[in-house]
Formats: sequence, C-alpha cells, structure tokens
Amino acid sequence: MANNPSNMSESEFISYLAKHSILDTKKKEKDDGTTEISFPCPFEGCDDDRRSNEELHCSFNLTDCVYNCLKCGAKGNFVTLLKHFGDYEEYDAEQKAERATFVKPRNKPSLDSMVRNAHKNTRDQAREYFNGRGINDESIDKFMLGLWKCANSDRYMIPVLDKDGKVAYLKLRSMIDEDKSNLVGNLLGQTVLPPKYLVHPAGAKLLLVGEDQLVKSTSSDVLICEGELDRIIAIQEGVRMPVVCGGGGAQTFKDEWIDALKNMRNIYICMDRDNAGESGTEKLARRLAERIPTASIYEITLPFDNDTHADLTDYFVQKRGTAKELFTRYAKYYCGAKPIDETKFKEMTVDDIARVLDSTIKHDFISKTVTFLAMILTYTESDQLNVMFNADSSTGKTYICTEVGKLFPPQDVKSFGKTTPTAFFYSPSLRRKDEVTGQPYIDLERLILIFTEQPDTQLQANLRSILAHDSKRVPFALTNKNKSGRNTADEGYMLGFSSTFFCSANMRIDEQEQTRCLILSPESTQEKLVASIDASIAKNSDKDAYYAQLKNDEARKQLMERIQYIKRLNVANIDIGDSVYLRQVFMKDRKTVLPKTQREVQHFISLVKAMALVNARFRMIDGKIVTTNKDVDEAMKLWGPLSKSMSYGISPQVFSFYKDIILSAYTKKNEGSTQKKGVTYDEIRTEYYIQTGSYPNMENIRKQYIPALKTAALVSCDKDEDDKRQNIVTPLEFFDNGMEEKAQ
Repeated sequence: MANNPSNMSESEFISYLAKHSILDTKKKEKDDGTTEISFPCPFEGCDDDRRSNEELHCSFNLTDCVYNCLKCGAKGNFVTLLKHFGDYEEYDAEQKAERATFVKPRNKPSLDSMVRNAHKNTRDQAREYFNGRGINDESIDKFMLGLWKCANSDRYMIPVLDKDGKVAYLKLRSMIDEDKSNLVGNLLGQTVLPPKYLVHPAGAKLLLVGEDQLVKSTSSDVLICEGELDRIIAIQEGVRMPVVCGGGGAQTFKDEWIDALKNMRNIYICMDRDNAGESGTEKLARRLAERIPTASIYEITLPFDNDTHADLTDYFVQKRGTAKELFTRYAKYYCGAKPIDETKFKEMTVDDIARVLDSTIKHDFISKTVTFLAMILTYTESDQLNVMFNADSSTGKTYICTEVGKLFPPQDVKSFGKTTPTAFFYSPSLRRKDEVTGQPYIDLERLILIFTEQPDTQLQANLRSILAHDSKRVPFALTNKNKSGRNTADEGYMLGFSSTFFCSANMRIDEQEQTRCLILSPESTQEKLVASIDASIAKNSDKDAYYAQLKNDEARKQLMERIQYIKRLNVANIDIGDSVYLRQVFMKDRKTVLPKTQREVQHFISLVKAMALVNARFRMIDGKIVTTNKDVDEAMKLWGPLSKSMSYGISPQVFSFYKDIILSAYTKKNEGSTQKKGVTYDEIRTEYYIQTGSYPNMENIRKQYIPALKTAALVSCDKDEDDKRQNIVTPLEFFDNGMEEKAQ
C-alpha cells in the first residue's frame, strides 16, 4: 500500500487492485501528460453484469489520485478507495508511523544538515548499491547519496536541490528490488511490495531536478533524461552541458519546467528505451517546440533494442558509451527550430553588411546599415535602439525600414501605418491579457516596431518611458466611454523593450524625442536616385526572376541564418571589452559635452554592441559576448558621419541642407565683403537650384527646415533691414574639416 499516494506508480496501483481480485486493467496516457488506469467499477455492483470484452468504466488518475466511473458516476480519491476496501485504518496507522519517524526536536536541524549527516553515516550497503548502478564514490559524495531511515525500513536517499543549491526534498528508493517474479506475484494478489519511491517531506512540490546547475551554467544546450540516477551518471561520465530530469519521465514533465529551459538553443531528450519512453519523448518534444520556438529539439536513441527497458545508466555501464558519442552518434534532430551550422559564419564588417543589403537598397550606406544593426539589437535584454527616419517624402524612409525588416522573422516585425496614439494600445497583434490580474498589457518584448506614417509625435511622447528604457513594465491609463456614455479609465501596462522605427517628414522634433532616437535620413544624391530607378525597372520587368534571384542570393541567405542564430542565443547582456579605448574614440575632437551627450554615448555604445552581436560566434568569452576594439572602430564608421547632426538634434538631411545650401549661399553673397549679411529665401532657392538642378519646396523650407535650424541654434531669422517684406537667414556656425566655429 502506498504511504504517499501522490507518488504512487502504475505497478503499485495495479498491485493494490490485484490484492482485491481486480485483475482486468488498462493503461491510458492522456494529452495533458497524466496517466490513467481503467478497471471494472467496484461500487454497488456497478459492473457485476459486465462482459469480458466490455469497456472498463472506472478510471484512476495516477497524477491527481482521483477516480471517476463513467457508468454509475462514483467519484473520489485514493483515501475513499481505501475506505471502500476496508484498508483505511491500516493506511492511517502507516501514515502516523511514517510521520512519527520524522518528528524532530524543537530546535530541529535543517534538511541540508540532516542529509549531510545521513550521507556521512551511510553504510557500505548503500555504496555497493550505487556502485552497482555505475556511480563511483566521488559522485556518491558529490551528490550526497546514502541511506535514510523511514518508518519500517531504510531507503536509498537521493537529495533534490532547488535552484539556489539547497536541499528541497529527498527521493527515497525502496531497497527491495521489484523484479518480474515479484510483479507477477503482485498481480495475483500474493504479495504487495512497498512503493518503489517516496518523497520526503511528504507533499513537497516536485522540482526540475538539476535547475541549480541550469541557472549557473552559461551553456545554451541542455540534456533531459529520465531519472535522478541517470542524471548523476551522465554528469559523472563527462556530459558538460546542464543535465535535468523531472523524476517521473517525459510523461510528467511540467510546463513550468519547460519554461525554465526557454533560453536553451539545443535541447536533447534521452528517455528509457521502451514504449513509454518513446511515447513520452514524442509528446515532450512537441511541447518543447511549441513553448520554445527558438530551440532545436534532438532525440537521443540509445543503442539497445526497443523492448530492453534500457536507460542512460545502461548506456554508460553496459555499453561503455561515451558522452561524446551520445551527442555525435545517437542524437538526431527531431523537431523545433532547424539547426544552424554557425561554423560557416565569417566575421562581418559594416561594409560587408551594406554589400548584402545592397541587393534591394541602393546606396544609403549609413541608413541601411544602422537600421540593420538597430534591428539585430532586438534580440538583447535591454540594448534595443530607437531610430527616427526624418526626411522629405519619397526619399525612401519607409522603404529602407521595410526592406531590412524582410530579413528578420515575420513574427518579430510589426508594421503600423497611420496609427493614432490611442489606437496603438488596442492593436490586436500586441495586446495581451495578464493571466493573474486580468489587466490588459502591450507586449513589446524583443519586437521590431515600424511606424511608416506618423501624423504627429504624440505616440512617441506616450512611449517615452519605454523608448528611454526607464523600466520594462510601464503602466498606462486610457480614457474611454462606457455603454452609458460616461468616461472610464482603461488601465494596463506596456511590457518589454522593442527596436522602434519612426518615419516622418516633420523636421520639427521635440527635444525629448531627439535624445531618445538615432535620427537618420536617406540619401538624395543623383547617383542614389538613378540606381533606385534602375532597380525599380529591373524588379518590375520580371518579378518572378527578381524574387528568384533574391531567394537564391547566398550572402542574403547566410545573413538571414545569422539572424536566426543570434535570436536563438537569447542574449541577456553584451559587455564592453575595452572601455578606455571606447571612451577615447567617442571623445576624440569633442570640445564640450552637454547633458544630451549622455544619450549620445548610449547610442554609440549600442552600435558597438550591435557589431559584437553580429559577430557573436567570435565574441564569446565564458558564455558572454564581449566587444572588441574592432567593433568600436566599425561602429565609428557609422557614428562619425551622424555625430554632428545628432549633437544638434536635427536630421542629417536638414544638417546637409544647412552646410551645403545655406552656408554656400551665405559665403558667395558675402565674399570680399566686410559687412556680413544673411541670405534671403530667394537666394537659398537659387543656390539649391545651382547645386541640384531642381527647385526646392519653399513652403517646406519655411515651415520645417528653418524652424528646425533655429531650434538647433544654427541660424537666426530676422526681418531684412533694407526690405521689411522679407526675412533673411543668418548662419551662426561654420565648419572647416568637421570642426565648427561660432559666427562672430
């Protein structure tokens, strides 16, 4: 009779039924991972008229320890069943005796100290048993195996540790072997063996065995095996990755244990070589693939016949197998994310990235490369980067974002058109419901958000806390009208960080948004425009051929594989390797620093980290990604051309307009003159035509460009003293070889 029904095995329950002459049983594995034993209903003659081939109506769930008869409706638990058969008094006495053996003095020692003492006082009999299972003395001491005194007999002790490395409970194995002859005797009702395993303390919550090793390890691989002793011998025989088990095989593996493996990239399953192990492996593999879509799931098939009931211990002891062969010879990809061979990856520079992107985006070296690096930072814990594309319409802002986004997994890229600040919080693709509180929340964790049209900056203002990475959980409250027309507050929270891209033609950027985003502008050179026209013609001439060429582009395919590889790394943080060198590069030629420089250095650091992430395979040190000085130099190729416009908080397009058009017109007008005078809008218009061969949108210059330059303190705009009907624009700073000089 089982002292602890929550740990009752299949054979124990069948033995108990056999004791009461119930021999006809049937086992069923349910979809939720639990096991049921069906048998003829013993209550009130329910199945007295049952024919031999008729369905079994009563079933007992071994996990929940409850029974239910589909014919008469009888329901209850194991205790109810004991009372029906008249065994409860005996069971109750055993329970009391069991509890009595665990009564401690008032100042009782901790379970850890009791386990240490029990291990220390372990007799040779226990060592012989564990040695016979292939576990050497060193492992016996390391895992504190031994003997534990129970009510009626000693039991073999296997301590189970929590994730902090403290003893949570004990698995206690019976010292009586349950061989086939004894099992036959059980089924005939001749002998009832004690339960094979007990848990102490009774009712302890079962844990993922090995989670203490899991949280300490930097490995992205894990091995799931059948039982605690299999786990111990695997570690003993040289398996270097974390080894975990549920203690009850694949059939009873809990969802919370699967969630503990969410950062694993390769998950290996090695269960006993029998039908139950094969069935359990299939179910567990599918559950793992569903809950951890970034992981590759492998099945290890032990080199035994399927009916031998061989386990991992037999592999190491009988077959003299090695840890290396276990993974190289007997492990095969089963399901989940397709394995990626990272050995084919080579180190990439920003120029290499730009060349791959050039297949769909011509020129725009800085914009497309920074966009890619910002998107790859999505797969970090908190290093995500925000980008604002700020330029005139039809320059390719949206195109760059969407084309680079096509390289990334579609489920990670969320694109929005004209989205109002309120509508965003009701987006079906982002809105979730908190299972505990019932509150709505917006799930932004490791996503790429692209806002292709931005009518105003209010949405950015609403997202400031998330964009600034102030907190991973930011509450929000929206005002809505209920059915009666009264205002109500819809409260929830935003969760996680995303890489966010805003595309806008509005040059007048709020200072708070300036500092939270990298500001980019697509090129508008003649070379870029001609190349884009040629690409558009080629694309539309034969779309099938165009897309076939893209699909077969090896460099593009490898970059997409690299993205998948990086995503599966589940990177938490990226460390700076040489902070002194990074500071030296960032501060070079910088005369003064302002409060917003603190945000600028964060943008630069993000680009450095992104380059390290792109080359993650070559930047791993003790399981962590660490940047090199080469990453700093590569990041500076992008940051250098952006740093000046970023320091003024304006887009590169507006900054180029100032340098190339306004300063040029001003210099020509005042050449040889001692009395410097600003330029009129007509003179700006003329200079623009001279340089580009086309006329600018003067309305845009008056309402967008000049106000942005005034805010940046680059120009002043006053009435012309000679003609009060027009304004003149006076530049306030001049640049020589990248160095600015204040206007006198």
